[in-house]
Amino acid sequence: MERRAVDRGDDQMPVLGILLLLTGSAVAAALLPAFARVVPLAKRKANNDAIGFVYAQVGVVYAVVLAMVVVGVWDARSRAHENTYTETNALLQIAWYSRTLPQPDRGRLGALAKQYTDTVIHKEWPLLGEQRDDAGAWRQFTEIRESINTRQPTTGADQARYQGALEAVAQLGDARRERVDEAATAGVPELLWVALLLGALVTVGFVYLFGMDSVRAHAGVVFSLAFTVGVMLLIVYEFNYPFSGPLKVAPTAFRLALERMRAIA
Repeated sequence: MERRAVDRGDDQMPVLGILLLLTGSAVAAALLPAFARVVPLAKRKANNDAIGFVYAQVGVVYAVVLAMVVVGVWDARSRAHENTYTETNALLQIAWYSRTLPQPDRGRLGALAKQYTDTVIHKEWPLLGEQRDDAGAWRQFTEIRESINTRQPTTGADQARYQGALEAVAQLGDARRERVDEAATAGVPELLWVALLLGALVTVGFVYLFGMDSVRAHAGVVFSLAFTVGVMLLIVYEFNYPFSGPLKVAPTAFRLALERMRAIA
């Protein structure tokens, strides 16, 4: 992660997923003796060179595709996580700007910033997991933007602070739209999922065709390969949607920002 503040619960892979992987890998290894009885060792060993050449090509192609998908979903989640701090940094700048205003504008803008943050945490965040956003949060953001855009600073110091507030509200809007878009459009396409699963079956199934003198060693190879490929697919599955699942991005940045706003109010 780019930040030290790691979301709670994001440092462990789901236990159920690991158990399913271990079970599936064990089943794949357990099927090898039955396959060995159907296809004798002599026939498999005679084709080791040819099968090895083909398997090298298939394995490289699948490994490259799988690696690209893993990196892609990991980067998407990292960007979503980082973007929450970009959004809350803009909120805090607006909260600080509100303290330079006379009443009642000072209280109104500061209250809007806190209300927006609270709405994102308690109302909008659960909706992000459903690839939706909260209309109330959009209204509050619009009020913050209008409250700043309609001001008319007079002195040079006011104008300098006002320019910073304009940049902060623009940053807030950009980060919010990016967060909502990430929640709505993230996810590996279904066709790519089909390709990944079929590729996993072919990659693991090819190992059955090799001839090894030790069935136990051969089963160990099958288990190791199946488990490794399964772990990569599990990573893709868990990071498929940044705002849902046990490894989702949490509203940690907004909670920290809300605490800071209350402290400076």
